[in-house]
Amino acid sequence: MSKSIQHIKMKIANYGVFLLAAGVILVFIACNDKEDKHSDHNSKITEATKDSSMQHDAMGGMQMNDDSNKSMNSMSSDTANHSSHNTVDGMRMNDKNSMADTAGYETYWNALPTNRTVISAQKVIEPVESSMNFSFRGNGYIAFDWRRNRKVPVRIGGRIERLYVKYNYQYVRKGEKILELYSPEINTYIEEFLYLSRQPDDSVLQSKAKQKLLLLGLTPAQIKQIAHAGLASSTISIYSPFEGYVLFNPSGSSGMNKAGNATAGMGSGMNAGSSASPSITPTVLSDNSIREGMYVSKDQTLFWINDFKEVWGIVAFTKENEKYIRKGLPVTVTSELFPEKPFPTTIQLMEQVYQGGQKFTQARVYLPNASGILKQNSLITATVSIPVKSVMIPASSVYYLGKIAIVWVRTGITKEGSGIFQSRVVRIGHRDGNKVEILEGLNTNEVIAKDAGYMADSETIIKY
Repeated sequence: MSKSIQHIKMKIANYGVFLLAAGVILVFIACNDKEDKHSDHNSKITEATKDSSMQHDAMGGMQMNDDSNKSMNSMSSDTANHSSHNTVDGMRMNDKNSMADTAGYETYWNALPTNRTVISAQKVIEPVESSMNFSFRGNGYIAFDWRRNRKVPVRIGGRIERLYVKYNYQYVRKGEKILELYSPEINTYIEEFLYLSRQPDDSVLQSKAKQKLLLLGLTPAQIKQIAHAGLASSTISIYSPFEGYVLFNPSGSSGMNKAGNATAGMGSGMNAGSSASPSITPTVLSDNSIREGMYVSKDQTLFWINDFKEVWGIVAFTKENEKYIRKGLPVTVTSELFPEKPFPTTIQLMEQVYQGGQKFTQARVYLPNASGILKQNSLITATVSIPVKSVMIPASSVYYLGKIAIVWVRTGITKEGSGIFQSRVVRIGHRDGNKVEILEGLNTNEVIAKDAGYMADSETIIKY
């Protein structure tokens, strides 16, 4: 019995020694694995493991070794996490300061699509907030001032025997003969005047007959000649009461329409005035002009005369500049006939015009022309200057994609020193050949490409 107990004690002792040796070997292997990264910690852990193995039994030694391994692994994990956190924070800090110094930054920008991001060594500029006068131009022409039109009517009905006004815009002088009219009605009044002039006792009736001839359009010289000759001529000469250019169909004038509407009444009035006069039906041509052999009725407008001492300048501006045009805005007008002599004036009227199936806006200016140097339909250029205070950039820095305007904003710099540009939509205001006003989309502390047209070719579909 005692031998079997001793035998069991010996087996337990041998087993304990085996477990102790195995624990020491495991601790030694674990320490060697961590020696490269954490030598200080490993040495402390190894010394603590050896001391504990000498003070405790085999089972206690194994438990101590397991706890040391857990502590060592926890410290190693914390150190690795802290190192990784520092690396990420460093990347973020570098991104804020100069992301181009990291390989990840380079890879990121190079991987972006080329139709939105461009890497270029082009020169850059900064937007500037400043005050300046923006100038833009409109093209137009010289036209008649219809307020200066004067009617030339015929005061008696009849037939045009001779016509001295042959074409539109013909220049006539005051008192110049414009036509010879055959009128049975006025011949009757002339015969009445000659009969009364042979009656010396009735001076009142003579005066009334003479006044009637004056009201019918005869001049005092004509009446004197008739009285001296003692007989009526077959035709009566009509003279121009004004000086200027003849207009057969002026725009905005309704005189000819009124004459045409009153044609029937005029004809009946002629018949009522003289029983001997035939029934006359006046003819109105499509261009409102008159011809020899035509019949005209009483008070019918033959044409208009404009002295052209003051003219209109009709100017059209582009659609984007129309919104800045208003009445009273100062403009400088230059004629093609003498570009060295500008005319300072103001806009007097903004007119909405619908013509040819299109709607557009015209600006009207009034120009003096007492010397007659301005000619009808000659071309003019109107220059408008507007003071503006806003963010300005060069006109070359804006790239137009139809109705959209973009600029290339620099968002970074590569290791080689090239700029990294991205497209951005901006809203523009006034613009001329040199500068463009930026209303939205860009700040003064940003940097943009100087020449936006060089950032992409014509076949690139730019994303924005």
